Amino acid sequence: MKNPNRIFTEVEMKQLLRAIRERSRRGTMLDRIDHALITFSWATGCRASEIASMSIDRNQPNHIDLESGIVSISEAKWSTTSHHCPLDTRSLRILRWYVREIRPLIRNSEILDRLFITKTGSVYTPNKMSKKLSMMLSRYGFPTKTAHSLRHFFCTDLFRNGASLPHVKSLMHHRDVRSTMIYSHVTVSELRATVNRRIS
Repeated sequence: MKNPNRIFTEVEMKQLLRAIRERSRRGTMLDRIDHALITFSWATGCRASEIASMSIDRNQPNHIDLESGIVSISEAKWSTTSHHCPLDTRSLRILRWYVREIRPLIRNSEILDRLFITKTGSVYTPNKMSKKLSMMLSRYGFPTKTAHSLRHFFCTDLFRNGASLPHVKSLMHHRDVRSTMIYSHVTVSELRATVNRRIS
């Protein structure tokens, strides 16, 4: 992600989460679905393809366990091993509410096991999920941001908060640690800028 305008800052992410939370409280069913979708993407760092395939059926390779609060990924890009991502308390509460109260209102929710379903009652393809996330971000005032912007923020935020390289690699379900290290360079640059300000 070379374009800096596609990278979420901490301030921008807080603005996004606040805006989508407020609209969900007083908005439509679609606003509440968007709230759950953005929350899941922000909280897990999953790729658009993984979000599209995410199931509420624990027998599926990519699924969410709402009892334990664990997201499991067994089918990921370039990876053949299973990865697990625990959800934070607030995000888990939002997703439980979505599955219990909102998802049943979507057409075909009783016969489809996908966590997120289109408003017409069909499953998302990876491409359609990517476009959906980009459209939502644009609607909330971030037209340069993409689905990967949310994943990028998840990774850099882990480093920013002191997570180790092996832990971040696992949570990002990267096959090669060098892919994970690309994201660490952003926070190293931020730290360097902070140190340099001491002598400016």
